Amino acid sequence: MKSMFLFACILSVNLNYAQSKKEQVAKLSNRLDSMQVILTSERIAHENEIIKANKKISALEEQIRTNNSIQFGSQNWMAENLSVSTFRNGDLIPQAQSDEAWEEAGFNKQAAWCYYNLSSDSLNIEVKKYGKYYNSYALNDPRGLAPEGWRLPTVGDWETLENQLFLSEKNLMDAFSSEGWTNGFEGSNTIGLNFQAAGWRDVGCGGLGEDICFWAYQSPVAKSTPYVSLFFDENLPCPYSSGRLENKSTSWIMGFNVRCIKE
Repeated sequence: MKSMFLFACILSVNLNYAQSKKEQVAKLSNRLDSMQVILTSERIAHENEIIKANKKISALEEQIRTNNSIQFGSQNWMAENLSVSTFRNGDLIPQAQSDEAWEEAGFNKQAAWCYYNLSSDSLNIEVKKYGKYYNSYALNDPRGLAPEGWRLPTVGDWETLENQLFLSEKNLMDAFSSEGWTNGFEGSNTIGLNFQAAGWRDVGCGGLGEDICFWAYQSPVAKSTPYVSLFFDENLPCPYSSGRLENKSTSWIMGFNVRCIKE
């Protein structure tokens, strides 16, 4: 009888011990889960801070680049294609990283920019050297695409540049890049504006190495947005070809480079 009582006591102790261990393990597991949640939250917050910091650095770098300008005649032009990812007030301009995203922005009448071929690699020099391609909604957004101290050029500004080149016994070929062409022509870039054959985009990209296209600002906004096409006059044989400017207009689906002019 005593032995049975002793066995029952031992069994009870073992069961209590096992239950206690289970509860301890459960508590430790809950604490571990809580710590993982906290660590994950802190990691995400840290990563978000890094992303914000990188965006601020990128925006500052873009602003520094826009300070470079080329004076020609009465005009002072930005020395490079615009490459900002924020509006003048600091709001971010969404980047389209797919054809679908580019089309969706247009359908929704929203501003967007992209790199040639939609590359998302902002460190790719071959992509970055052409600047960003903006849709017409970015161009006409009331928050201002042009950085402080600059404005978007009109068709009249582009025509003034062409006329001033003519009066200086030059032409647009003197503003065209001396490299990057694939159509057999070549600019001289004697005035330093370095207009590159950066092409364009609609549903896809094209014209790289062949076409120079820039948006021209128009207010009030109309259904069709003006732009200028700069090209070699192919009626003259190389090396006598000269640069020409043609005024055109197009819809929201297109994306072109932007060159600003000093206010």
